Order: sequence, then C-alpha cells, then structure tokens
Amino acid sequence: MKKTIFLLILSCICSLCFSQAADSVYVIPVKGAIDLGLSGFIKRSLNEAKDNHASAIILEIDTFGGRVDAAVEICDALEKIKPIPTVAFVDDHAWSAGALISLACEKIIMSPGSSIGSAEPRALGFTGADELTDEKTVSAIRAKFKALAEENNYPINLAQAMVDKDFQIQQVKIKDEIKILTAEELEEIKKQYKPEEIQIIKTISPKGKLLNLTAGEAKEFGLACEILNNRQAVLDYLGLSKNKVIENRATWSEALVRFLTHPLVSPLLLTLGFLGILFELKIPGWGVSGTLGLVCLGLFFWGHYLVGLASWTEVIIFFLGILLLLLEIFVIPGFGITGISGIILILAGIFLSLVKHPFSTPKAQLTQAFYTLSFAIIITFVGIILAWKFLPHTGLWKRIILSSAETKKEGFQSAPSGEFYLGKTGRSLTPLRPSGRAVIEEKTLDVITEGEFIEKDREIRVIRVEGNKIIVKSA
Repeated sequence: MKKTIFLLILSCICSLCFSQAADSVYVIPVKGAIDLGLSGFIKRSLNEAKDNHASAIILEIDTFGGRVDAAVEICDALEKIKPIPTVAFVDDHAWSAGALISLACEKIIMSPGSSIGSAEPRALGFTGADELTDEKTVSAIRAKFKALAEENNYPINLAQAMVDKDFQIQQVKIKDEIKILTAEELEEIKKQYKPEEIQIIKTISPKGKLLNLTAGEAKEFGLACEILNNRQAVLDYLGLSKNKVIENRATWSEALVRFLTHPLVSPLLLTLGFLGILFELKIPGWGVSGTLGLVCLGLFFWGHYLVGLASWTEVIIFFLGILLLLLEIFVIPGFGITGISGIILILAGIFLSLVKHPFSTPKAQLTQAFYTLSFAIIITFVGIILAWKFLPHTGLWKRIILSSAETKKEGFQSAPSGEFYLGKTGRSLTPLRPSGRAVIEEKTLDVITEGEFIEKDREIRVIRVEGNKIIVKSA
C-alpha cells in the first residue's frame, strides 16, 4: 500500500515537472558577431529546449553577420529540433549570417526600424575593407538561402537576392495575382499572357545591388509575418503570454571562448605570444616574457580547440615547429633546413587552427584565416622594430639586461678580445651559412660571414670584428 502511494506521488511530481517544462518558451539571444563560440551556445540552448519539450523557441536576433560555417551549424541545429516551433524576432539587424539564421526559423517577426538582408559572403582584406569571395562560395550560400526559403515558405527570390546582387527582382501583378519575379522569369511570363494582363508594381531589388529589407518591406513582401515592438508583444501575438519564459544566457566559459576566438583578439594573442618568445630568446634564463608568450599561445589554441577549430594535431604540429626552431638556434650551427622546417610547421599549426575543414572550408573562411595569421606576423615584426629602437633606453631594460663593464682598471682580466683575431687566418670547422664555428689561433670560435657560404675545412681570414662578432671571409 505504501509503495503504491509513493509511486502515485512520484508520478504526480514527474507529470507536474513535465507539464511546466512543456509550457515553457525558450528565448535565445543571437547578438554580436556570428562565430563558432556563439554556435556552441545556441546548440546547447536548443538541445536543452528539446530535452525539456519546450512549447516554442524564440531567437532574438541583432547581428551584422559573421562566419558562414557557424551560421550553417546553427541552421542545422534548428532543423533537428522540429516539430518545436521556432520564431526569429529581429530586434534591430539581421544581416548576412543573421539573415540565414532568420530564414531557418518557421516565422520571422521584426521590430520597427529593423532590417534584414545583405548576405553576400565577404572576407576582411589587408586594407580593412570587405573583399568579395569567389563565385563558388556565393553560389553555395545562395543555394542554402533558397533551400531554407522553400522549406519555411518564404519568397524564394527575396532570399536569393540577399546573397547575389545579379538578381533583379520585381513585384508584378498578373491578372489578380501578385508575384515576386526575377527579370528572366518576367520575360517568360510575358510570353504566356497579354501585355494588358501584366502590371509591374515596383522594382524590389535592381541589378547590381544586394537586397536589404526594412521591417515594413519585409512584411509587405511576405517575409515577415508581423511588426512588433518587444518580446512581450511577440509572446502575445503567438498566444504564449501565459507560458513560462526561460531566457538562456551564455555561461562564463562560453563568453570567454567567444572572446578568445574573436577576429580581433586571435591575432593579438598570436602577436603577444610571438613577441614573448622572441624577447625570451634575447634574455638569459627564463622569465616573464617567455611565460606570458606561452600563456598567450596556450589561450589561442585552447579557445580554438573548444570551438572545434583546433585539435591535438594542430597543437602538436605547432610545438614540433617550436622544438625544431629551438634546436636550430641552440644546437645546430647556422640556419638551415631545420629552422626553415620549424617556421613552416609553426605557421601551419596556427593556420590549421583557424579553419575547421581545410579542404572543404569556404574561401571566405580560408581568406580570413590567412589574413589573421598575416596580421599577427606583420604586427610582430613592427613590435620587434619598435622594441629594439626604444626599449634599450628605458629603465626596465637596464634592470633586466647587464650593462656594466668589467674593466682592467678594476682588476678584471679576460680572454683575448675579438680585436686580437683581426687579420688572422684559420679553418672552418662547420659549414658557414653564414654563421658557424672555426679554429683561429688554435681557439674554437663562433664566426659569421658577410652572407657568403663557406664549406667545412676551408681556409678563412678575419676581416672585421664588431663587439663579440667575428666576421670572416674565404681566404
């Protein structure tokens, strides 16, 4: 008897919890740049809504766009949660990738003053201006827009004109029916009807311009079902005002990952990492600059690993490159194939960490990855030049670099100075390309040429001494 009562109570509790979950409406913000960090947050939120049998999902969209692959991931996730109704509430902007996500929802509602469209895929160039990607990418994105418009009963030509500026579309009245047609479709229609039966109402998007619709235009042309001021008005319109509203927010870790993988933060982390390691190579021992450099590089790879861009393969490639470079600097004399291979592996590891599928990634993402890496390298070289010019005159440099001299007046004795070897001849112990080792006056010394390559066991002569650098040439 007690067991039966217990089971009844448990059943009632479960039913009550399920009922409350089923009556809930999930609100998911889609704000800022569309990136893989945002994609991860939205996919988690959608799975949570599906597991809790939500009655509806509202995506509040305000974005200028972002990564194509991230937007496609979000669209695929929206497809998988059906039959839960999905609504896109465009609160301000739904441009580019934001327009694609909006079309993936079953209904689009817009606020007054909002807009949707301008979805031509582009990449950020060296000058900071957007650069148009290849026709293959444009065609693929246009097909995705078309497929989503067909699936959710939106005007197909409107969707395609958002991606391809070669689409000229017009609003045409044929007898008593109003249609949105391309120029090619209109020419075909003219063959089937009398001229007086066809009336061109307006040109929605002229050729050569991308389509971007205001809220009023989107409703007029059948893309948006209503124009409403705020979330509560949307809930009232959908008949969900009495349902429990659950507003999902990104966790601190998701927000941190989005920050680390931001297009501006990624090259900055790489630059700080490069500078830290390079400065450490110039300072005896291991100190703050090397540690900070490794931390920055670690944050770069960690953030890209969590969003699915980097894997252990890319990390291993990168640190193998670091290892080869260190071997070339500290173990192998001169600079040759080992150092070049190390640099190539370092750059390859970073580049592969910026793209998800190197052989199938859209050109826009490959171009963006190339520019990110290039920006980091350029800024690093600029930082090195500025540091070498101004840092030696600062108090910090004088505290970390020994600048005092041990003179003979103070009783210090040393081995013969470099000037002692000026004009002397000797023999190269290793190939000089241009640096290496040589025997001069029965002493093994580090020497360097003026750029000429000298093979091993060749006679050399010291032609100049600059500080601790002994410069030689073939004798």
